Amino acid sequence: MMFYFSYPFNRADAADVRRAQEALEETNALVLELGGIPWKAEAPAQKRILQKMDPQTFDLMNRLRAALDPNRIMNPGNWEVD
Repeated sequence: MMFYFSYPFNRADAADVRRAQEALEETNALVLELGGIPWKAEAPAQKRILQKMDPQTFDLMNRLRAALDPNRIMNPGNWEVD
């Protein structure tokens, strides 16, 4: 299952930004705990997903990407988190 959620926040209010980030992190953790995948995951969520993902699945993703996009021009930076 895939989940999408968003939290409105005021970019000019650092505390509001922090609260929205914390809510997003908590929601991402719960989605993964339930066996789902966050839709359009940002870098921190991608990192969490990769930690839970079978290493062979990630290897397959990388091999497919290398075959389909050898110049890495499609969605650069996605699924490349350390």
